[in-house]
Amino acid sequence: MDIELKDKANKKIKIPMLPEEIEYSSSARFQEYKILDLGEVKLPKGRNLCTYKWTALFPGSSREKMSFIHGTLKTPSYYINIMEYWRKQHKKLKLIISGTSVNEQVYIDSFSYVLTSLGDYKYTISLVEAVDLKVKAKKRSSKKGTKKYKVKRNKETLHGVAKKFYKDGTKYKVIYKANKKLIDTRVKRERKKKKSISKYTIFKGQVLTIPSTATAFSAKKASVLKLQKAINKDKYAKLTANGVLDSKTKNAMKKIFIKRGSKGAVVSFVQEKVKVSQDGICGAKTVAAIRKYQRKHGLSVDGIAGYDTLRRMLS
Repeated sequence: MDIELKDKANKKIKIPMLPEEIEYSSSARFQEYKILDLGEVKLPKGRNLCTYKWTALFPGSSREKMSFIHGTLKTPSYYINIMEYWRKQHKKLKLIISGTSVNEQVYIDSFSYVLTSLGDYKYTISLVEAVDLKVKAKKRSSKKGTKKYKVKRNKETLHGVAKKFYKDGTKYKVIYKANKKLIDTRVKRERKKKKSISKYTIFKGQVLTIPSTATAFSAKKASVLKLQKAINKDKYAKLTANGVLDSKTKNAMKKIFIKRGSKGAVVSFVQEKVKVSQDGICGAKTVAAIRKYQRKHGLSVDGIAGYDTLRRMLS
C-alpha cells in the first residue's frame, strides 16, 4: 500500500513510512427537535465532511536503506516544507491510497511535527474532504413595493389606473414605461387590423406591473429640483433646491413667461420637456414645440411657457 498526496500543479509526496493506522471519520448531520409527547427527535440534515487522520514518521537519512521506506527518501525538511506550504496556501490536494477505494479531493486541516531520535520527525496530519462551495449572489430587488394589476375591461385607461394607484392620473407614463413591451406589442398588433388607437391603450386581461409610489414620484421630485436650480441660476428667486414644490417655488414660477427671445437655464429646462435642442434660447422651433406640448396636454395654446405649462411639465 502507498499513500500519495499531490496538488493541481502535480507536485506530489509519497509518504515514506506508512502509519500504523489511518483514522477515517464520516457522519450524518442531524437537527434536533423537541416535540410534545414524543420528546427529543433527531432528523437527518445532510452530512459532515469526511476526515482522514494519521500519525507517522518522516525518517532521517540514517533510515534510507531500510526496507520499509516507500519511494526515494527525501530529507524530513523537504516533506515538512511542502506540507506547510499546502496548508498555509489552502491548496486542494488529491489523496490516493493504493489498494483501497480512497481517491479524494482534500485540504490539510492541521499539521504538526516534533523532532525525535535518529533525525526522525514525528508528525500528525489531518485532512478534510474538499467540497466546492457555490454561493449564488442574489441581487436585491429594486422593485420593492411594486404591484400587479389585471385590466378588467377594454375601456380602462392608463390614466385611470394611475389615478387608482397614485391618486394622480398624470402618472400614467410611469406605468407605461414599466410595461412598455407588453403594451407596445399589443398596440402594434391592433394597428395592423387598421385600428387607429393611442400608443397608451391597454386591453382586458393584460397584467400590468405597477411601480411603487416612491418610484412614480421620484421623477417629479427630480424635475422640481432641476427647475429650482434653473430659477436660481436665472435669478428669478433664491429657492432652496430640495425637489419640493413648495409655495416659494410656485410663486417664482408665476413670474416666469418663456416666449420667443427668452434666454437662460429655465429655457433649457422647457426645451428638455418639449424635446428640442437645449441651447437656452427660445426661438421659433422652441415656440412651436411649446404649442404642440400645450395642445397635447389640454393647456391654453399660446406658445408661452407660463405657470400652467411649467406646472404640467413637473408632473
